Order: sequence, then C-alpha cells, then structure tokens
Amino acid sequence: MNAAPSQRNARQSGRNLVVWTASVVLLVNLFLALTGFFSLWQSRETYLGNAQVQSDNLLQALSYSIAGALESADIALLSMVDEVQQELQQGRVEEGELNSLLAGQHSRLPMLDSMRMADAQGDIRYGTGVQAGVLKNVSQRSYFKKLAADPKAGLVISEPILGLISGKRVIILARRVERPGGAFAGVVYCAIDLERVRGVLLPMQVGSHGRITLTDASLSAIVRHPQGTDAGAATGQKGVPREISGQIARGRESGSYFGESDAWGSPRLASFRKVGRFPLYLFLELAPEDFLGRWRGELIQISTMVCVFLLVTLVLSRIIYLKCRRQAAAEDELTQAKEELELRVAERTAELHQANLKLTTELAERELAEKRERQGRSMLAQIIDTIPQFVFWKDRESIYQGCNAVFAKGAGVAHTDEIRGKSDFDLPWLPEESEAYRSDDRAVMDENRAKFHIIEQQLQAGGKRLWVDTTKVPLLNEQGEVAGILGVYEDVSERKAVEESRDKALALVESLLAASPTGILVYEGASGCCVMANQAMAAMVGGTRQQILALNFREIDLWREAGILQLAEQVLSDGRTRSIEVCAQTSFEKSIQAEFLLSRFEVEGRWHLMFIAVDIAARKGLEEEKRQIQSQMLHVQKLESLGVLAGGIAHDFNNILMVVLGNADLALMRLPEETPARDNLQQIEQAASRAADLAQQMLAYSGRGNFVIQKLDLAQTVKEMAQMLEVSISKKTQLHYDFAPDLPAISGDATQLRQVILNLVLNASEAIGDNIGVIAIRTGYLECDRAYLSETWIDDRLPEGPYLMLEISDNGCGIKKEIIPKIFDPFFTTKFTGRGLGMAAVLGIVRSHNGAIKIYSEEGKGSTFRLLLPCMSAQGEALQPAAEEEGLWRGSGTVLLADDEESIRALGQEMLETLGFRVLTACDGRAAVELYREKREEIVCVVLDLTMPELDGEQAFTVLREMEPGVRVILSSGYNELEVSRKFEGYGVSGVMQKPYKLAEMSRKLRQILEPGEGSQEAAELGG
Repeated sequence: MNAAPSQRNARQSGRNLVVWTASVVLLVNLFLALTGFFSLWQSRETYLGNAQVQSDNLLQALSYSIAGALESADIALLSMVDEVQQELQQGRVEEGELNSLLAGQHSRLPMLDSMRMADAQGDIRYGTGVQAGVLKNVSQRSYFKKLAADPKAGLVISEPILGLISGKRVIILARRVERPGGAFAGVVYCAIDLERVRGVLLPMQVGSHGRITLTDASLSAIVRHPQGTDAGAATGQKGVPREISGQIARGRESGSYFGESDAWGSPRLASFRKVGRFPLYLFLELAPEDFLGRWRGELIQISTMVCVFLLVTLVLSRIIYLKCRRQAAAEDELTQAKEELELRVAERTAELHQANLKLTTELAERELAEKRERQGRSMLAQIIDTIPQFVFWKDRESIYQGCNAVFAKGAGVAHTDEIRGKSDFDLPWLPEESEAYRSDDRAVMDENRAKFHIIEQQLQAGGKRLWVDTTKVPLLNEQGEVAGILGVYEDVSERKAVEESRDKALALVESLLAASPTGILVYEGASGCCVMANQAMAAMVGGTRQQILALNFREIDLWREAGILQLAEQVLSDGRTRSIEVCAQTSFEKSIQAEFLLSRFEVEGRWHLMFIAVDIAARKGLEEEKRQIQSQMLHVQKLESLGVLAGGIAHDFNNILMVVLGNADLALMRLPEETPARDNLQQIEQAASRAADLAQQMLAYSGRGNFVIQKLDLAQTVKEMAQMLEVSISKKTQLHYDFAPDLPAISGDATQLRQVILNLVLNASEAIGDNIGVIAIRTGYLECDRAYLSETWIDDRLPEGPYLMLEISDNGCGIKKEIIPKIFDPFFTTKFTGRGLGMAAVLGIVRSHNGAIKIYSEEGKGSTFRLLLPCMSAQGEALQPAAEEEGLWRGSGTVLLADDEESIRALGQEMLETLGFRVLTACDGRAAVELYREKREEIVCVVLDLTMPELDGEQAFTVLREMEPGVRVILSSGYNELEVSRKFEGYGVSGVMQKPYKLAEMSRKLRQILEPGEGSQEAAELGG
C-alpha cells in the first residue's frame, strides 16, 4: 500500500525535473544570446564614437596648424601693406628696401613659396623670384580683380592656380594696397605651395581607405591626402555629401556624419571643420573597414563563444537529468532511513530533557554570580567617570574596549558603551594623530613598558584642538601576557599656550638680534663675559661669533685704547646711555669706523651692558663726497661768475677796439703809401690786434671764444706743434712723445687746443727751470665712469663713456698741495710777471670742448696734467671758413645801421659809405624798427647790434621778420661769432659779424647777401 504511492511520487518528480531542467536551459541560452548581441552592438557604437572623436581631434589639430600659418602670412601681408602705403605717402617706393622687406618676411615664414607685390596694372614688380626686365602680369587673376574692384575686400584667398613664376600649383593670399587718396595701387600677395600643404596632411593616419581634404568656401577640393586616382581627388572637384554641405550652409563650423552617400558608394564616417576665420574647410573620411576591423574580430569571437556555450549547456543538461533520476531513487531509500532515525531521536530526547533540568540549575547559579560582577563593574565605571582626566582602554589590535564619560564627550559619542569596537580612525582625531596614537600603542605593547608624558595634539568632536599630556601602560591577562593598553591623558592647552608664547617671544628677540644690520653685544656687568653677539657685529670686527663670545670686555685692548672701557664702566655705574665714535683696528686686524652706543639693563637682578655698533664708514664717505661736490660747485659758480664778468669786459673791450681798428683801417686805406703817418697807424693797428687777442683769451676763459670746430687727430695736432714746442722750452729740457695707435677722432678747434698744449708745456718747462728734465706728452683711450669723472676739474656731470686722454707730465718742482685748488682761478699766478689767465683759459677751452682735467702733483716730484676730451661720434667734418677775398666789393642802396655806441655808429656809417651805400642810423632797436617801417622799400640790408636799450638786437630782429619775412639782417656783437650763429640758426639771420671787424670783412658779408649767386652758403647755414 505504501510502496505504490511512493513509486508514483518518484515518477512525477522525474517528469517535473525534466520540464524544469529544459526550461532553465532554454532561458539561460536565450539570455546568453541576447547578452552577446547587445555586447556586440555596444562595442560597435564605442568604436564608432572613438573614430568620431579621433577625427575631430585630427581636424582640430590640422585647423590650428593651417590657421596659424595663414594668420602669420596675413600679418606679414598687413605689415607689408602698411610699409608700401607709408612709402607711397612719401612719394615713391624704394625698390631695394621693399625687396629686402619682402625677402625677410618670406624667410621668416617657411610655409610660403613666395611673397611679391604687383602694381595697379597687375605687373609683378617686387618680391622673391622676380627677375629684372621680365614682367609677369596677374591682372586676369580672380583675386586681383576682386581686390581692384572692392576697397573693403580685406584678405582674399584664391582657388588653386598655377604660379606664373614658380610653375607650381599654389593658392594665393592677397591684400589691397591703396594710394594716399584711397586709389588702387596694387596688391601684396604670398603663394603657398599645395605640396607643402599636403606635407602638413601626410603625417595624419587616416587608415588605408580613409582620406583628408582641404576645400575652399565652395567646397571644391584644394588638396587631398592620400591623393588617389578617382575623379574626386583632382583639384577643384567636389566630393562632399549633401548632409555635410547642408550643415555648412546652415552656418555650422564643425560636425560629423555617418552614412552612405553617392559620392562614396559605401558607408563612411565623415567630419568637417572650418579653418579658423578663413573660408576654408577640412574634411576627414574614415572607412568602416579601418575603424571597425577589431570589432569584426570581436563579432566572430563572441559568436563562437555563444555557440560553444549552447553546446556545453545541452551536454550538461543531459548529465544533470540523469543525475536527478539517480537522486530520486536515492530519496526513496532516504525516506526509509528517516523513519528509523525518528524512533532513535525520540529516545534521545528523553535523555536530553533530564540534562536540561540539570543545566537550568547551573544557569541560575551563574546568573547570580554575574549579577554580583556587574555591580562591581558599575561601581568601577562610576569611579572612572568621575575622574577629570580622559581614560580609555584598548585591546591588542588598538580597538577601543571602553572609556570614561570625559573621553566619550571629547570623542563625540553619546555614551561610553558606544566606544566599544571603534578604532582611532573612527573618531574625530586627524589621520596623522590617529597614526601617532597607534604607533605609541604598539611601542607600549611590544616592549611591555609604560610611556609617560607624551605631549601631543588632539582634535575634539566640537572642533577644538587640544594639547594633551598622555600616559599609556600595558594591560596584562591572567597568564601575564599583554592583552591591551590603558591610557590616561589631561588637557594641557593653557600651559602649552603659555610656553609657546614665551618661546615665540624669545625666538622673535633672537631673530631680531640676529637679523639686525647693526652690531649688537651683551655683556654681564659683574664678570664682563659676553653672553650674546650677533652676526653683524662679527662681520664688522672681522671675527666669528664664537671668538667674540670668548672675549671679556675688560680685557679688550681696543676698548681700553679708544676710551670705550672707561665709558662702559660709567654706564654700568649710573645707567646713563652714552655714545662714542671710534676709528681704529680691532683685535682681528680689521679697520673699523663706527659709532658705538652703550646702555645698561637688568636681567634676574644682575646688570648687563648692551653694546650697539653702527658702521659709519659709508656715511663718512658720503659726507666727504658731499663736501667735495659742494667745494667744486662753489668753484664752478665762482668760475661762471668770473666768466660772465670776463665775457662782459671782453664784449665792451671789443666795442672800443672796433672804433680803434676801424678808424685805423679807414685811415690806412685813404693815406698814400709814402705818408710817414702810415707807420704810426700800422703800430696802432698791431697794438689793437694784440688787445683783441687778449679779449679773445678772456672769451675763451668764459667759454665764449671763437672756435672753428672740425674733426681732429689729437696725435697729429701735437706732432704739428713739435717744432714750436722745441724752441719754446729750455735747452736742458727734452720732449718725449708717446702716442697710442688707432685712436678715434675728436671734434674741436685746433688753434684753441694748440694754445692749451703750449700753455701746459711752457708751465712744465718753467717748473723744471734750469735743471735737466723731461716733459712727456702722451695720448691714449680711456673708458671713464662717473666715479672717475667726479674727481676731475671741474665735474660738470660729464656723461660716462669713451674719452681721449692727452697727458703732459714733467719731473720739475711740482705744485704745493694748498696751491692746487687755486691754479685755475683767474688772475692767480705764482710768476713774477703775467696776467694769471693762462691756466684759467686752459680750463675754459677744455670745458668748452665738453672735457675735463685731472691733476697729479707732488712737491719735489713733478706734475701731470691729464686732459679728457670726448671721442667724436660718426659725423662729417665741419666746414672750414672761407678765405677772405682780395680787394673791396662795393654796392649800392640804403643800409640801416643800429648801435647804441655813437662812435661805432659813426665808424660804421663811414665804412658803409666807403663801400658805396647810403646809410640810415638808429641808436636803439625801437628806433631801428620805426625807421624800417617808414623806409622799408629803399632799405636793402639791416645791421643790428645785439646789445641795445629799448629793444635789443634779438627783439628788433623778431619784429622786423614779422613786418617783412624776407628782410636781410646782419647781427654784430662783441661776443663769439660762432656762439651767435648757433643761437640764431634756423631763424633767418643773413649773417653775423664779430667785433672788432674791418672794412674788408664788412664788404665780404654784404657781398654774400646782396650780390645774386654769391655767398649763399652762410645764409643757408643760418636758416635764411
């Protein structure tokens, strides 16, 4: 009865097992197939996306590269357009300079094949590769027509064309050139070789079936890589799909498209990007066989794996089915065994009931013991929680097992039990703090030895950071082994803050003392031992800090000799701060010049002496330099004042000599040759000429001498004087010359410089006297800095730079030290006879040449005078004054003569009448202006004195120029003719005459400005 139902149940179970097994296998296989197909689809999309990103990156890189080259070319074109238009504004284009500029721009841009300019007719005139006499014309080129027709065209980029000169396929970048009025003047253009553009595309990896194309705005191909053999690869062909051209038409500058197009005949991935701001586009085509090759391999691999899996699952399903059949049979046997087991379990249950009763009794006894233990632990916990310190304990792995209430609050847990099972990294401490705590734990447990007073920081749960003093001891189990650790710490933040504040104050004081630029020493007053010395003091005295610290101030010789020791004892006695200046040598053999400040202070009931030293060597040097500068400034002011006086005296002297020389000149001209009085007149003329020379010397001293500036070879100037110098000095004195070779030229007046050389050589000869001696004349080249020039006579703040040196030295008696500052004073002399103007004139001439003088002299050992003259810059030689003409020139017309000296007016009138002119005279500038206003039609020339009352010569000249811009005016003055000429250069003065002048000079000046075609050079020089 029981066997039949069991067999039916077994058969039913077998059928259910087969159904479930088949269903599971079918679902698994279906899931696997779907998963494989989804993975393949997702992989294909990934490869497609990667290819799109790669194409965008390639196009972006190419766009930046090509746009950069085009921008550089455009900038070069703009600069050349500006240069050409500037030259057009000036009237003409310099062919050589423009060709050089075009070649320079071409060499700077290696991408360019050429850079040229064509004129308004299209003829290529300038640039690289243009051959003289061979004209090429670009007037029929589209870019030329567009720029010629549209003034606002800007940069024009042509279609690919064949270069007229190079014969290569190029694209042209061109810009319009306009004349000053805006008319078309031509184009400046540069050519870019298409092969160079293709060279930019060659490194790009686009696969064996891909290609990259550069097109113009009409999407016609300019260049393509790889070149290919199909029709679309030719220049000018169009091969862009409608989808891409549609995106460009809508204004997009970049995009991608994947699909099939008639232009390609197969599916492709296409991307495009505009090249910067230029009407050019880059297209990149990638074939699926290039970027989906790996995906197809994955397709085959995954398909194979799915098929294998299906086969394996079918085999396994069969095996499982057979196993389940065997298991069903085994279950029948198991059921029978179960019934036998239940009988045996019932018997065992009765035995266990008796054991359970016994266990209940034992548990009751154990619970009572645990209760007592809990009460003890509660008491211990209360005691620990009342301790104000932080208390915790951990196990062997540094895991918290408990803590008191104070620790729990700092750790941010609500109850002490919550700390169990946490590590330091689970609490608010910083990671570095937690690592340090665990390191201390390991040290205590590994060494089984307590660690006391660990000062460390801890971040509390409330965000407050504490300084804590921690003690950790090992916890032992019943076997005496280390089972954990017990820690106790307390908050020492306030104590730590006090200590840090004290340490910072001490560190600040030490840093200030160490960094102080002044030397600082501190000595103990009673013992005299040095307790502190900074580095500045060590550097000042030339020793080390250790050497100074080893010294006792009562044993230092310098302190005793300089009176510092006595001063220090007084400061220690009464506490008053004192100072002293010392210039001496230290114990370390170093000279110092310093100001010492001594003061007393108290430390822990004992007096200490503080010693502060300030190095005053630099200050003393500045004071000395200031004193020297003030002395030189006073000397300069004195010389300037005396120079003004000398110049004024020379001016008035020349006016007086004008009357003497002029009347003597007229008398000599009118007297017959046999008249005895001619000798007397000639002697008067010679004496007046010598007086005029004296006036010139006074003008030279004042810096207003008559200079004829020209390019001079200094050595040659000295050589030309050799014979004159030989006969001017004592027979017992020898001249020695030492000329440096290849010296640059100077700009100066040869006559004035010869006077300087002669004066210095004569003074050297007189210093040698009747003894046998040598005078050395040497030339050389010096680079002078400001410090060297500041020591010269007189420092006029001359610029630093190259100077020529002329040195005249002797081995005579030398100059006394107290006399040297006076030798250049006017009228100072050590000779029995003389005017005392020789050296003053030397200084005046040298200063007028923008030079300076240095003096080296020692009494009994000779003197050296070194003249410094600035080197001449690159310039032409000054014009030499024209030689006086033979005979007197006579003219006609009316001349207006204005001078405040009646004698000069009378003399000038007589001279002018002698030359055939009618003369009108005026006693001042205002009268001269009124006379000219009344009779301007008949006046052919005006002679104005510079110094007159009412209106001076300059003011009168200005008024006359306003009345008549073409008026002919000659200015006369007792001052230097060259100085007056320079002052009125460019103002339209016809000529200048320096008093005293003779009849011949007046005749020459009038002829230069009145006779057509004669003497126009001087008027041109003065701006007339």
